[in-house]
Amino acid sequence: MLNSFKISKGHNLLIKGVPDRKVIEIESPPFLIFHPSLINGIKTKVLVKEGDDVKVGSALYYDKRNPEAFFVSTCSGKVTKIIYGDRRVVTAIHVSNDNQYKSENLDFNISRDSLLKSGLWTHIRQRPFSKVPMPDCAPKSIFISGLSTQPFALDLEFLFSNSDNYFQHGVNVLKEIFNCDINLTSSKSSFLKELKNVNHYTFNNLHPAGNVGIQIHHIDSIKNGKDLRLYLTVQDLNRIGEFYTKKRYPVYKYISIGGNGFNNPSFFKHIIGTPIADIIQKDYSSLSRIISGDVLSGHETTIESSLGYYDEILSIIKTSNKRDFLGWLYPGFNKYSLTNTFLSKIFKKPFGKLDTKLNGSVRSIIPMGNWDKVLPMNILPEFLIKNILVEDIEMMEKLGIYECDAEDFSLCAFACQSKIEVSEIIKSGLELIEKEG
Repeated sequence: MLNSFKISKGHNLLIKGVPDRKVIEIESPPFLIFHPSLINGIKTKVLVKEGDDVKVGSALYYDKRNPEAFFVSTCSGKVTKIIYGDRRVVTAIHVSNDNQYKSENLDFNISRDSLLKSGLWTHIRQRPFSKVPMPDCAPKSIFISGLSTQPFALDLEFLFSNSDNYFQHGVNVLKEIFNCDINLTSSKSSFLKELKNVNHYTFNNLHPAGNVGIQIHHIDSIKNGKDLRLYLTVQDLNRIGEFYTKKRYPVYKYISIGGNGFNNPSFFKHIIGTPIADIIQKDYSSLSRIISGDVLSGHETTIESSLGYYDEILSIIKTSNKRDFLGWLYPGFNKYSLTNTFLSKIFKKPFGKLDTKLNGSVRSIIPMGNWDKVLPMNILPEFLIKNILVEDIEMMEKLGIYECDAEDFSLCAFACQSKIEVSEIIKSGLELIEKEG
């Protein structure tokens, strides 16, 4: 059965530098970098020390609160450096790559235990709280989003429709391990609709329809903090299927790189943990902001780092420090606007002028309806944000905090007339409510 949803609230951000439909394979790098501190909701326990030899699939670290779920190496070689930040937080683990890719003796029998020890369990996350689930979790359903609506998103149809893939194997594995409904969203013409053992849903191509939080809200909404939904990306579904089918650990991942600060926007195939510098080489403007993730919900990073653990997009946007004198008086033919403030909205130019400027100072939260126009959820965002700020947990629960995640509110932050970091407030609210239990 195919169920269709059409959302009217949202916005597709138009930015120059959309990736070309081509795949560039990155050569094996001399070393890989892993960033435990950037993974949401974990307290890192390192299992290796400098000088240790590791293989593909060797456990590098785990979450102290979830010790059975390992984060593993994607190459064989030697641990060369472990970098600690403030309060002894592990910020990076460097592993030299011997280019031999020797593998650990992994268990390929389909079970929770093999999924945990392989490191692939950590690519599955739960809602609420967007963190790695516990080994004994009992989800009501699993969500897989095959609809990419973020700026510079991967073209999954281009990458996988005409190549060998293991999606059906991945679905069968998840069905056997978790024994619950699997909900897959895609476009109406997607090749993914041929998959069996899943409930198929379609959404129109309006961001944030591709966000799994929006899909959960419309298909199988969360009632409370213990009402679990699991989710993973299409790529990670494919990697799970490949692991159990080919009896090998899948070390590669596709990413999309775009933006007006990058000279060769394309899709790239790289080994997980490859430093950004080895991927983009010198094809970028030095006056750019490098963002791991999309421009709305990603985090700023450097070329010396690798991509975030769950990120599939690298955004490179030119930085601008130039301030427009009395800019609010200009007609704004080239201004990017979601309202009728500037003439660019009337003429509907395909690409407005976007850069990294904030375009104003932070102001008080004034209800103007801009958040509601881009949030396709039956939630009162302004009331929820205000109750998070005053730490009213009871009202946060009543207003639907358990259904929320920072990425789902990123368009609200973009459209906010008060320059409020809406996504960060949502994140802090989730952290507070999880801490309070």
